Amino acid sequence: MSRSAADGEQIGKQVRRLRKERDLTQLQLAEQVGCSRSLVQQIENGTRIPPLALRERLSSVLGERLPTTGNETEADVANSDLRMRFNILLGKDPAAVERVLAIAQSLVDASGARDEVAPLRDIAERQLERAEEVLTQIPSGSATVWEWNTINDWLTVLGRASRAICAIHTADLGTIGGDLGDEYHSAILRLAAGGIVVRRLYVLDEIADVVAYEDKIWQQVKAGVETVLVNRLHASNAQSMLIVDESYVTTGEYDYARRERVATRFSALKHDVRFAQSRFDKLYALTGGGMALVVNEVMAQPALARFQRLGEEDCRNLFRAALAQAWNDGMVDSAESAPR
Repeated sequence: MSRSAADGEQIGKQVRRLRKERDLTQLQLAEQVGCSRSLVQQIENGTRIPPLALRERLSSVLGERLPTTGNETEADVANSDLRMRFNILLGKDPAAVERVLAIAQSLVDASGARDEVAPLRDIAERQLERAEEVLTQIPSGSATVWEWNTINDWLTVLGRASRAICAIHTADLGTIGGDLGDEYHSAILRLAAGGIVVRRLYVLDEIADVVAYEDKIWQQVKAGVETVLVNRLHASNAQSMLIVDESYVTTGEYDYARRERVATRFSALKHDVRFAQSRFDKLYALTGGGMALVVNEVMAQPALARFQRLGEEDCRNLFRAALAQAWNDGMVDSAESAPR
């Protein structure tokens, strides 16, 4: 009799169960694995134990690894287990298996490379470990990515937008999700021009923080992006995030001592998206209480509305002065309305 599998099934019972789940007759299974129907019948009855080679073919067709019997050598079991796992994957996604083979070949080649390129091999292996860590998280619906080339990751999510984008940016503007990068900025302008509703909230310590980003803020408002500046006094717990179509949320994890982002969490889980949207809506509501500055309204003032580009005449100085005035007025109004 065959030895019981880890879940208590004998090999024969496991083969029978899997065959029926896949709606195969004993003859059909026999034809696919290359044996006789009577052998399949004997295996299912527990009177025959399939040898390793047949067990591998059965696992490939049935899509599940079959257990060992305890009679094989350790090396045989290890090699057979690898082949079974490979064959199962091959049946599910040949293209993915082909990529895995290419990576495996590269790893083998790298392991035999000369010693003087050892640092390159170490770098590649660390990057591969990072990729493996992300891949294992994907089935859960969310993934935390430690920093490396993250601007492309943010752009990947941003590019999925078809309806709306909401964003909260915290800390100084130079650390916000690649926000100073031309690629990210261009993507925002392109999406806004294509009819996507874009709202962006910036949580600042002081209005002078805008200077480093004022050209891009001017351009995005002209493109129809609603841009709001919030004093950190009113949003001390704000967290940087990007919400796309109420379907995806990207959240930055920061090391504020070093003024840099250390990781990003990407999620498609509905409860994560709902929670992020709720946080955005609460911050956005500050615009109704005079505790947030809507840049679009400032730029609609006659003194600024006549300009198309920030670099025209004295537009830049007028823009800075208008923002500072609106910011300071908001601070005064907030202080006066605060409970005593």
